Amino acid sequence: MKKFLVLFLFPLFVFSQSKTVTGIVNDENSSPLPGATVQLKGSESIGAITDFDGNFSITIPADAEQVLIISYIGYLNEEVDVTNQISITVDLQPDTEALEEVVVIGYGTVLKRDLTGSVSSIKVEDDVSRAAATVDQLLQGRAAGVQVTQNAANPNSGVSVRIRGTNSLRGNNEPLYVVDGVIISSAGEDVNAVGTGNTGQDPQSGLNGINPRDIESIEILKDASATAIYGSRGANGVVLITTKSGSKEDGKGKFNVYFTSTVADITKTYDMLDGVGYANYSNAARVAAGESPRYRVEGDNVFSFLTNPDGTPSDVIDNTPNELYDWQDYIYEQGISSNLGVTFSGASDNGDYYLSAGFNDMNGLIENANFQTTDLRLNLNYDINDKLRVEARLSTFFSESDFAEGGDLIGGDQSFVQQTVSYNPIIANGLEDISDFFDGNVLSNPIAWIDDFTDESKENRVIASLAVKYKFNVPGLQYEFRVGGNLRDKDRSRFYGLTTWQGANANGLYQQMKLNALTYQVNNFLRYNRNYNRNHRVNATLGVTYDVRDVSSSTYAVQDFVTAQLGTDQPFLGQVISNPLLLRAADQQMFSLLGRFNYTFKNKYVLTASFRRDGVSKFSENNRYGFFPSFALAWRAGSEKFIQNLDLFSSLKFRAGWGQIGNHGIGPYGTLPNYGASSSLYGTPTNGTTVPIVLSNIPNPDLTWETTEQLNVGVDFGFDNGKISGTVDIYEKNTKDLLQQTPIPTSTGFSNMLINRGTLENKGVELGLDVTVLDQGDLNITVGGNIAFNKTKIENLGLIPGDILMDNGSGIYGVQQIPSYLGNTPSRGNSIKFPLNIFLEGHETALFYGWKTDGIFKSGDQMYRINGSMSQPGDIKVLDLNGDGQVDLADRTIIGNPNPDYIYGFNVNLSYKGFSMRALFNGTEGNDIVNGNMYRFGYAEGTYRNIIKEAWTDRWSADNPNGTYPRLGYSSNLFAAAMDRFVEDGSYLRLKNITLNYDIPIKPDNFIDSANVYVTGTNLFTWTDYSGYDPEITSFMYDGLIQGVDWNNKPNSKSILVGVNLTF
Repeated sequence: MKKFLVLFLFPLFVFSQSKTVTGIVNDENSSPLPGATVQLKGSESIGAITDFDGNFSITIPADAEQVLIISYIGYLNEEVDVTNQISITVDLQPDTEALEEVVVIGYGTVLKRDLTGSVSSIKVEDDVSRAAATVDQLLQGRAAGVQVTQNAANPNSGVSVRIRGTNSLRGNNEPLYVVDGVIISSAGEDVNAVGTGNTGQDPQSGLNGINPRDIESIEILKDASATAIYGSRGANGVVLITTKSGSKEDGKGKFNVYFTSTVADITKTYDMLDGVGYANYSNAARVAAGESPRYRVEGDNVFSFLTNPDGTPSDVIDNTPNELYDWQDYIYEQGISSNLGVTFSGASDNGDYYLSAGFNDMNGLIENANFQTTDLRLNLNYDINDKLRVEARLSTFFSESDFAEGGDLIGGDQSFVQQTVSYNPIIANGLEDISDFFDGNVLSNPIAWIDDFTDESKENRVIASLAVKYKFNVPGLQYEFRVGGNLRDKDRSRFYGLTTWQGANANGLYQQMKLNALTYQVNNFLRYNRNYNRNHRVNATLGVTYDVRDVSSSTYAVQDFVTAQLGTDQPFLGQVISNPLLLRAADQQMFSLLGRFNYTFKNKYVLTASFRRDGVSKFSENNRYGFFPSFALAWRAGSEKFIQNLDLFSSLKFRAGWGQIGNHGIGPYGTLPNYGASSSLYGTPTNGTTVPIVLSNIPNPDLTWETTEQLNVGVDFGFDNGKISGTVDIYEKNTKDLLQQTPIPTSTGFSNMLINRGTLENKGVELGLDVTVLDQGDLNITVGGNIAFNKTKIENLGLIPGDILMDNGSGIYGVQQIPSYLGNTPSRGNSIKFPLNIFLEGHETALFYGWKTDGIFKSGDQMYRINGSMSQPGDIKVLDLNGDGQVDLADRTIIGNPNPDYIYGFNVNLSYKGFSMRALFNGTEGNDIVNGNMYRFGYAEGTYRNIIKEAWTDRWSADNPNGTYPRLGYSSNLFAAAMDRFVEDGSYLRLKNITLNYDIPIKPDNFIDSANVYVTGTNLFTWTDYSGYDPEITSFMYDGLIQGVDWNNKPNSKSILVGVNLTF
């Protein structure tokens, strides 16, 4: 009976020794925090979660420690001693470090520790962003697997960003950009080119309007588990950009002003023949052709023979020496740029604001290359009440530019780059009348491109969004309505005067291109983010989006001007319409349902699943919808006790993810028959002109998405309390249903049509490492780096195998049956009349295809026919690989690879008291480049063009039988295929930028809160064996069928920037 009483009374005794504590948990503004964790210190089983009003109740045993630990995501933990309390109120304070652990992902955020996908986060420091002109400069070298190509010397020039290699063979592999939730799909987009004859144009940047100085952070989503929620547009990766907001640290208002001035110089020039050397070369060429010399060289002076009335040279010498020019030195000059910007930001208990304005005056390396921009931004966040929040973003951008690219793609007389390098350096009658003395015809020249050519662009852009967020009474449940859009208007006009090649042939040529693009999205999201006791955390999103893209463009060209002096101002003076006004519409709509579920158990095990169902108007009804799922798991092994007991890792997380993403890379009406104006105009009996309307394509209603399936495994680790941290990712991507052009019978009236066929594989490894070398008081040194290995292989082309001559690995060549197709021809002129790239099944993409060579034919060597002509001593020795006694197209084989073995970047950061230094290096290794410019000036053909010095001084001749360059008069007519002697190693290492910053000491009572001055050097040093202007090739950057080809690639610039930054 006593035992029974003890068992009955013991629980009552224990209960009488316990107490219940109630309370409220608020944020720093005394607003309730639902979902906060209240845990008894020292206990794993006693705890509570606050309700929607922040209330909690917890029972504490008498023998337990009377201390409660209150925690909430993004806030500092607080311990409260409740020994003598039964009711408490706690105001938690934000944890700025913890807030930085929140990562922006597609349509939401997650804690960094709950991240399961491959995401690179870039924190944009102010001193870095102020030295960057474009957003791509913030990406280069800072994230593993991200390759950026851009030419800093040409304001407003195009930019290309690739994430984890090539995903599509049709060209545009640019990622999707999302700025504050607004999709920017204009990367790689420009006005349509209007071609008259052989003229062409380089693209300009489609990312204008995103000011680097307004950016707070950048997240790069790389694997499918991270990008699948963007569905059919996530195949190339996603770049999420978050702009700045005001903070409470700004108080009621913080005013910041900065000014920078930049001086830029050309990084490298070709070593061409000087005036004396060119005179000797020209004389030798004329003598070899049976003509009399044109020049007499006396020391460093060059004199011309006077010309007879019939145009032939006489034997009388002009007494006045010719003027000699190094055109590269004369044309390329220092570019001086300036940038002024102001920001005003602040915050109150109910909201915050950020206002910025900037003006850029950027000048390139030639006199009329300039780019002027003005940008404005306003960001507002306001809490109407505890449940309702409004977020607004508005940015505007206005720009004007001239001569933002390097002229035409054609080369020769029609290219500014080619003219500046290879134009005759000897001028007899001064710069007022530059002519080609070799044939007596006035042709395009370097000065003409400056004085008689314009390439004007005007662009206006508005990016805006409005979001309304409402918190329901259900804890953690929130609804968001967001509408955002991007309005872009661009006009580009070009005029060729009478002293340019194009203008001379057309008696003045005017081209006009316009682009009007409106994109907008209407998004509805339901989000749920809640902790369930200490073991469960749920972060879920469900959304419906409607995306509209309305694009219209036009092209127009007119020639034969009554007068060419008014240029682009009066196009009506042109008498002949060479390209009728052609309007093109490209409208599309997308309706999507999406969702993501993120579940965390015990802060150790994380599951993420997402889906998106897209319906796109550009496909036929049967193929209009696509479903894109993803799954990912993460294990925070560093939280396991057996890992902690190793006393080795400060953090350790393993990740694995799988997903499918798509690419609808066709035109909006790609499945329908399209009609357009013919390039051939017909006359009428009344001397008028008829513009024929013709069918432009064979429709294919069966077209569907390119689908990429990706598997990614990774590990994130840290040692020594985070002083050493890093990440490793291994991935495999397989893209199927590639959109390709396939040959069709010419009886259809077309040579090809667009179909889905083939598969592409990407495999790679990415590594990133950050190390705090020293952290002692005022002195801090950190280093970091990343490296990425990627291999892109064509798994299947779906074509009939053909004969391809291949090396069996031991230097023996034999014919193999391999499906393949050739890339596009780089030049529309006479220099490179053949494709340089080939796409072979079972091999990497865009390999170089052509003839192998073995130096120069010498006297006594066995000669044979090359491209139908008998070789002779001094010719390039093209190898007869198939042994049939001659060299023709059947002897072509693989001669190079434009794909790098790896890309990398590393940085060094040092700070001491008020001084700081940042240095960033980036580079590639193992990629080849075809220097196509050498087909113009890489050998002594004997034409009027100047050539590189070595091609003359080290040419083969009877007196120089060991010369490494071809003989005088070697003709380009022998070129029917690319030669490996023009394939060069494109590897490089570049000091991308280095910044020195000094914070000026300011007294506390000064009206200036802070001040600093800084100096930034960009592209100061480049280590490379490449002989061209620059190993970062920007030619054909959006043409997937021409890769690694330097054809009229423009010179790059190195620059020094000096800036001052003041805060009030």
